[in-house]
Parts: sequence; C-alpha cells; structure tokens
Amino acid sequence: MAIYLDYAATTPMLPAAAEVMADICANVWGNPSSVHSAGLAARAAVERARELVLALLGAGRGDAGMLVFTGSGTEASNLAIFGVARSKRWKSRPAILTTDSEHPSVEEPLRALEREGYIVERIPTKGGVLDFEALDEAIFRHKNIVLASFMLVNNETGAVYDVAKAFSMIKRVQPDAVTHCDAVQGFGKLSFTPSVLGADLVTVSAHKLGGPKGAGALYISKPVIVAKKIVPLVYGGGQENGYRSGTENVAAIAGFGAAAEFHLSAGTRERFCKATKPLLELLEQNLPEGARLNTPLGEHMPHIASITVPGIKSEVMLRYLSGRGIYVSSGSACSSRHRGISRTLLAFGLSENEADCTIRVSFSDATGKDEILEFAAALRDGMASIAKIR
Repeated sequence: MAIYLDYAATTPMLPAAAEVMADICANVWGNPSSVHSAGLAARAAVERARELVLALLGAGRGDAGMLVFTGSGTEASNLAIFGVARSKRWKSRPAILTTDSEHPSVEEPLRALEREGYIVERIPTKGGVLDFEALDEAIFRHKNIVLASFMLVNNETGAVYDVAKAFSMIKRVQPDAVTHCDAVQGFGKLSFTPSVLGADLVTVSAHKLGGPKGAGALYISKPVIVAKKIVPLVYGGGQENGYRSGTENVAAIAGFGAAAEFHLSAGTRERFCKATKPLLELLEQNLPEGARLNTPLGEHMPHIASITVPGIKSEVMLRYLSGRGIYVSSGSACSSRHRGISRTLLAFGLSENEADCTIRVSFSDATGKDEILEFAAALRDGMASIAKIR
C-alpha cells in the first residue's frame, strides 16, 4: 500500500468536496451570469462558496473585503502582484519588498517586474527567520514602496514568517504600500485573519486543504478597492466584480467551499498543529544516522520536514522511495520539473551541495505513526543501498 507524504504539494480531495462537485456537474449547469433560474442556481452555489471561504479566512460580511475566485493560487498571486503594479502611473521608480524564499508564483512575477524597471528587494530569511534589521533598512532606503509580498508559511521548510510584524513596520513608515500575503500553506491550518496579518491581499488555494485543483482565490481589502490600488489581469465579461473576467468554474468553486466548510466544522485550525507535532517528533527520533532535519530557528509548521541526506542527490532518493511506494518531494511541486538548486534552501543557509541532497516530507493530521516509521526505515535502507552502488 502506498504511503503519501507529499501533502504540501497537494492533498487528497475530501469526500464532501467531491460530492458537491458531482452534484453541481450533474444538476447545476447554468451560467452564473445568467438571470434565469438555472443561472441563479449556479450563482447561489458560487456565493455560498464565497461565504464559506471568507469565513475560514475570518473575514465575513462585516469585513467589507472582497474574495475573487481564480483558477489557482498562482493566478491569485499574479493578480495581486501585477494588479497592484499596473494600477497607477508611478511618478518615481517603484519598489517592491519580498523575501528571498518565496514560492515561484510570487518570485517569477517579481522577476518579470524587475525586467520592466521595478526595484525588488528580497529580505533575508536565514534559518527560516525574517531579518527585521534588513527590512527596517529597506523600508527607509526606498522612498516609493508600492507593494510588499511576504509568504506566511514556507512551502519547503515549514518556517512561519512573522508577517504581521513585517507589514506593521512597512505601514508605519509607508502607509500607502499595499501588503500581500501568500497564505496557501497556512490556510486552514493556522489561525489568522487578513486584519491580524495586516494584509491588504491574501492568496489561498483549494487543493491544499482537500478541495479540487484549479480553484484559488484572492482576498482584497476594502481600502485597496476604494483607492483603486489593484486592476484586473483578465478583461471580458466583468465576472468576479470585474477583477477576473471569464465564466466561473462553478463545480471547482463549490468544491472549494465544501472543503472550507469541512475545516470550519471540524475545527481543523485548532487541532492541526497539535496532531502533527508528535509525528514530526517521531520522525526526528527515527531519522537514520547521517540524515539531518533542517528545523527553522523560529516558529514553524510541524507538518513540513526538510531532510538533508548528505551525498545522495534528492532525485535519486525520490526514485528509490517511490519504488518502495512512498511519495515525498524535493521541494515545490510547481518547480520540480524545472529544478535547479532551491533558492529557498540556499536562503535558509544550506550549501548548494546540501540543497541538492535535500528532500521534503509533508503529512497531515490523518497520517499514521506507522507511516512515519515505515518512511524512516525506507530512508535508512535507501541510504545503505545507494551507498553500495556508489
């Protein structure tokens, strides 16, 4: 029987999400922009999902913010970054602050803006901790910070960045800066709200919490909407309040809502870390001699473990483990087919050789202790077997 330990890449779909999607596909086929009853039924499904995702975000109707459904978390972050960058004609050269260990869905759009002349400064995260001294210097060095984009939970190391402190520091000096948080890895697992983070924009995704692939969302705060500090990337029929034209994927959105509802009712945010911490401790206790757990120095999520196996390239170990029916990864699934040396692991403090010999193990609150022990035993066997071949 296969052992799945790649939950940071994607999660199995919850039965509730699959059921509601099947029902939508079979029975709710209207266009949600149509005003007849079939269209209104589809619209109702979309709006119900919107309420549920907002509720899991802790941003209900009284918040006055807006949730825009997108085709993925990547699209949501692109909307946040390019939407803010394109919203004004800047009088002076605009600057953007971020970290040196962002997900490709943030890093690559920022590189594109750099090629257009934007200043992008990456704040160090050595040991999985934001360098607040460097951030403070950057805030005062750049006179026109238009955007700050900091992730909440690092997808390769599990480090939890103090986004609230970072955004507070930025807003105190440059209140007009728009703050964006990629919260994909923390959504449904950590208790936070956009206001607590101090985030004007928040990216979330369905498939990281038991929903379908192909559904993401961007939360946009009321002040950003009122000040018109973000513009759409896709123009057309004006769906999603004009921020994301194109007929909504009703089934996927409904599945997203069902997954959010499950986590709300199950109180997942309160019990997830409590349930997964013992699994991480068990893994650490049973790691083979020579393997090293790259534990962040500050707060970190216990369901993501970065493990360096010196002398064995990650791809070789992944193939061995896969042959044993154990599925892990070597970092972000979004970039694994175009791998160079992981920027995140280098930023963490690993050498190029160490980063090239590092795998990521990620599990859920449903993972069994026996699965952790079987992985540790397979890793031990793999290290011995591959060493003999070499």
